[in-house]
Amino acid sequence: MKQENNKQLIKANHKIISLLVKVGIVLLLFFLFLFFTRKSIQEEAQMNRLEIIQLKANGSSQMMGYLLTTENGKTIVIDGGTSDDTDNLIKHIKEKTGKVDAWFITHPHRDHATSLINIIQNTDIPIDAIYVSLHDADWYKQHEEARSNEAISLIEALQNERIKDKVHEVSLNEKIQIDNVKAEILGIKNPEITTRAINNSSMVIKMKTETKSVLFLGDTGAESGEKLLKTQKEKLKADIVQVAHHGQNGVTKEVYEAIDPQICLWPTPEWLWNNDKGEGEDSGPWKTKETRKWLEELGIKQNIIAKDGDMTLSF
Repeated sequence: MKQENNKQLIKANHKIISLLVKVGIVLLLFFLFLFFTRKSIQEEAQMNRLEIIQLKANGSSQMMGYLLTTENGKTIVIDGGTSDDTDNLIKHIKEKTGKVDAWFITHPHRDHATSLINIIQNTDIPIDAIYVSLHDADWYKQHEEARSNEAISLIEALQNERIKDKVHEVSLNEKIQIDNVKAEILGIKNPEITTRAINNSSMVIKMKTETKSVLFLGDTGAESGEKLLKTQKEKLKADIVQVAHHGQNGVTKEVYEAIDPQICLWPTPEWLWNNDKGEGEDSGPWKTKETRKWLEELGIKQNIIAKDGDMTLSF
C-alpha cells in the first residue's frame, strides 16, 4: 500500500513538473515575443524619426529657415534667412553636430539665402552638399532687375573654393536620400514664368520618412503653383506643408486642397500674420488672413508660426 502511494506521488510530481515546464516555456515564448516586438517598434520609430525646427525672424524682415535632424543625427538646412538670422542658425547647427549634411536653397532672395552666404564666407562650418535651382545672372537681370543683385550674390558665394565642388543643380523629380529621409524635387526654376520671376522659380521639395511627409514650397506663387497642379498633382499630398511666400500672395487655395495637410508651417512674423504695417491689425496690404481662412476651411489641425519663436516639431 505504501509503495502504491509513493508511485502515485511520484506520478503526481511528474505531472506538476511537466505542467511547470510547459508554463515556463509559454512564459519564455511570451517574453521573447514582447522583447522582439518592442525592439521592432523601437527600430521602426527610430527609422521614422525626423525633427524639424522652424526658425524665427531675428530682424524686421520676414524670413524662412528650417533645420531638420534625421534618425542618425544628420543635419539638413532649408534656406536660412537674412543676415540678422545668421547667428541664430549657427547656434542651432552647433547644438547639433556642427556641420550641415545637406543644404537646400529654394530661391536666392535675401530673406532666404543670405545666412548661407554669410556662413560660406565667414565661418568654417562644414557643408557636405548644397542643392540649388538657379538661372544665370543675365536671366535675373532681365526678369527681376531690382533684386537681381541678391541672386548674383548667391551665385558668386557658391564659387567659394571651399564649397564650389559641393554645389548641385537639381533636376525635376530627382530623389536625394539623406539617412532615413528621402527628398524629392517636385519643382525647379521656371524660365518661362517671368511674373514675380524669382519667387516663381522656387524649388519645391517633398521630404518623406516611412510614415510622414513634409512639403516645402518656398515662395512659390500662383503661376508656378498652377504649373505644379498640372504636372505634379498626384505627388503633392503631404502631412505637413510649409505655407508659400510666408503665408500671403503665394499659391492658390487649389494647391493647398491638393496637398491636404494636417499641419502648416508658417515662416511668418507677427506683423505679417496680423496684416499690420505698423498702424494696427489689418492696416497692411498683405493677404495672410485670406490664406489663413483657406486653411481653416481645409480643417488644419495645427499651425506652427514663426512669430511664436523657434519651434520644434518631432515625429
